[in-house]
Amino acid sequence: MRVLLAIIDILLAAILVFIIEYPVIKSKKEVEGNVVYVRDISALPLFVAEDMGYFDSLKVKVHLEEAGINGDEVDKVKNGTAQAAFGTDMAMFVYKGAIKPDAFKIIYVSEASIDNPQTKLLTLRTTRYRGLKSLEGKRVGYYSRTKDNRWIKYIAKNAGIDPEKVRTLPQSPSEVLTGLTEKNVDFLLARTPEAQILEASKKIKVVEDGFLENYVSAPYIMSVGYTSVANMQFYSEPTKRIVKAIRKAIDFIRNNPDKAMKIADKYLEIDSTMVKLNVKPEDVKKTLPEFRKSYEVDPSEIQKATDKMLDAEILLKEADFSGDLMKEQEVK
Repeated sequence: MRVLLAIIDILLAAILVFIIEYPVIKSKKEVEGNVVYVRDISALPLFVAEDMGYFDSLKVKVHLEEAGINGDEVDKVKNGTAQAAFGTDMAMFVYKGAIKPDAFKIIYVSEASIDNPQTKLLTLRTTRYRGLKSLEGKRVGYYSRTKDNRWIKYIAKNAGIDPEKVRTLPQSPSEVLTGLTEKNVDFLLARTPEAQILEASKKIKVVEDGFLENYVSAPYIMSVGYTSVANMQFYSEPTKRIVKAIRKAIDFIRNNPDKAMKIADKYLEIDSTMVKLNVKPEDVKKTLPEFRKSYEVDPSEIQKATDKMLDAEILLKEADFSGDLMKEQEVK
């Protein structure tokens, strides 16, 4: 009997040691995760995490996939095919996720403001501009990976212009750079960094700096990085490690903006873009949007943003995303 009790004690002690040590063992094991991203400045935390080796240090092997133009990355994250997505236009995220808004967990948002504008309305230097009325009857280009066409119509309507008389044309990343000079569009709503590069061109001028910031909201939530409840439950380890790496990357961006800018240049291929437009690097006034971790954002800001989207008919019914902000303690 004593022998049996001794064996039981040893087994219980071994189980206790395993329970205590298991989290450490688990954290040292490499895991894999899938990430979808939009090649946009708003995905900079992802680029920094990759470039600075934060994923490697947390032992998570991340497989990167570039997103298409129709927001399919939102569905991939919702159903767990991808553990996270970065750089998705906020309006696109809300539009695609409105069927089940509580399925998501927002990791961070990128923002523009009046003091730090990231959107510009541009046209050729030879084109006359006399305020928003000049958009009537004109072709206005916008990024195909966003819902900026709806914002343009919304702004036109608020300015007393028939929105149907403003023709919005989607532009691919390459078309954004050439649409004005090739006269495919009369005006262009562009974002950082393309907006800043185009501004430096001798053929193009800015007619409205901070276009969305001034006419939609300030601060203006540009894009989001996010995961889902499904990922937190079924792919917990890779998802949490990805979130930790992204949070470290945001700290790096804040503390080293110049170095972060160089990483952005590398991943967004800024140098080759400037060569195409015959723009000198020193002539480009580069700025970064502000990156805010989910727990630094007031839920009311998310609600205000979605209310605006309802007004702009990006949303056709109310959808509450204010509870999607990931709490700091959810990932330790």
